[in-house]
Amino acid sequence: MHDTRTRPTTPGRRAARRDAIDVTRSLALLVVVLGHLSLAVVDRHGGELRGANLLTLLPGWSWVAVAAPMPVFFAAAGWANATTNLGGSTTRLRTLVGLAAVVVGLWSTAVIAFGLLAGEADPVAGGARIATQPLWFLAAYIPLAAAGGLLARLVTRHPLASVGGCLGFLAVADITRFGLDGPAWIGWVGFLVAWSVPWLLGAWWRARWESGAFPEKAMGATLLGGFGVLAVLLVAFGGYQPSLIDVVPGGRSNTSPPTLYTAVVAVAQVGVLMLLARSLDTLGGRTRRLWDRLGEMSVGVYLWHLSALALCAALLAVGLPAFERLSTAWWLSRPVWFAMVLGMTALLVGATAAVRRTLTPGESVTTGRSRNAVAGVATATVAAALVGVHGPVTPAWAALCTALFATAWWFLAGPQERNPSERSQASVRRMPSSRSIRGSQPRMRRALSIETSPVAASIRIVAAVASLGRPIARNARPEASASATATGVGAVRGPLMPSIRQ
Repeated sequence: MHDTRTRPTTPGRRAARRDAIDVTRSLALLVVVLGHLSLAVVDRHGGELRGANLLTLLPGWSWVAVAAPMPVFFAAAGWANATTNLGGSTTRLRTLVGLAAVVVGLWSTAVIAFGLLAGEADPVAGGARIATQPLWFLAAYIPLAAAGGLLARLVTRHPLASVGGCLGFLAVADITRFGLDGPAWIGWVGFLVAWSVPWLLGAWWRARWESGAFPEKAMGATLLGGFGVLAVLLVAFGGYQPSLIDVVPGGRSNTSPPTLYTAVVAVAQVGVLMLLARSLDTLGGRTRRLWDRLGEMSVGVYLWHLSALALCAALLAVGLPAFERLSTAWWLSRPVWFAMVLGMTALLVGATAAVRRTLTPGESVTTGRSRNAVAGVATATVAAALVGVHGPVTPAWAALCTALFATAWWFLAGPQERNPSERSQASVRRMPSSRSIRGSQPRMRRALSIETSPVAASIRIVAAVASLGRPIARNARPEASASATATGVGAVRGPLMPSIRQ
């Protein structure tokens, strides 16, 4: 996500970053995490562990899921990536793909190990399916981020044609599927189109806001009112479910794949975000350090929280107390459940923090014409789509998913082309000073601290050694430089929040 440090105080001031957008991106991911924990119902009945979605048990409340916040996350990402191109986004994308590869790789290892040793992977297949489900969003985020600048120029010049064209395409796809009994795969053709709608609106919003005199609140009220009414009409007369997640058995899914209703609700949510933007600016400005920290943590928490949930469900399966669902004891135990899963999430995020620092290069050396970057984006998109639809639930699928993510990261992290200006600037850089070398030594000492576990210490040592050699390698050979730095409780159907089958 775009991360320049200029922060505007007025709409007319040109800037690449806004407090409301930073707050929105962090809050959206954290709300998804809390939503997952709130809706996951795990209990023991007749001596057997079972799982369900809370909204499936309380269908009268399913409309609450219309507020599932991934649409506003994509709108904020569209704003943040409006000035990036393929080369500028590669650094962030390879870090994200690398973290995804770690999550998929660890669960795939468990699935393959059980498959080879026990003859079947069922004991961990459910956990692997749940844990890797959050990676679905990469199948849309990665290609959209890679083309962020291009999409921003398109929607700035032709806002009605671009956004309206996406909505029209989804309408035709839904009519074909639901009205003409067309094949189900047609819906998946519109997956990227549906998530492009909030992304394009975010990019258009940024262009109008930076140009000055943009009636933000009036536009937000218009989008919320108009598309809110349209969403109600689609539910009343179009046969759509009001929820953005799959909670009604046999009901029409708005997530797998997304529908016209999903895109319409996304536009309405962008309207709400416009209405709240000034207040979010104030909140972000007053507590900027907090939101910067949350922004750093939110992606890791999002990627690991369902792994933590699956591991906690495994602990319940082996004997920890699990009260009857919806009983008084069950409701009273919810704070303990939250603390358990969030604590496990913190352990997983902390354990992989050193890996994330190693995966994050210091600078981008790619250009928009890099064939490696194009191949990396394409491979990562396919990998995320396969994980989102199927998951590493068998040894064969586990090996395939892991190989695709690893290949995508290799493409994105491999040698890239430099543009002429970068090459000329790099050729005149000097060797690192003694100060820069001495500055790396404290990291080595921290890496060798006996307070860390052996595994964490090993990871930190590798990262510290790599950081010592990185400045020398960059200056010595600039033209070749590259930043290289569970037992399951059910199956998750919806990509926005888990729908754990009974």
